[in-house]
Amino acid sequence: MPGVRGLQKRMRRLEQATSPRSPIEAAYGSLESFLVASQAEIGTGRFCTVDGPIILNCIRRWHDKNLWGGWRRQRNQMWEYDGR
Repeated sequence: MPGVRGLQKRMRRLEQATSPRSPIEAAYGSLESFLVASQAEIGTGRFCTVDGPIILNCIRRWHDKNLWGGWRRQRNQMWEYDGR
């Protein structure tokens, strides 16, 4: 059934195009590439070897729970989380 497969491919592309991307995905292409780049920086000593892995773990959880989508800037330039 080539028609069904083609429809599945188009639906997958549509879903990827309409799904929100995190700022990390926009900058690095994926969360994994960001984590690899950050681990390399930790290995070279540019980032803290104690706090770096903890921060990366927090970023992974933040990303997995899609918490990046709930923040917005108020009129007074302060950030607010809308609880999504």
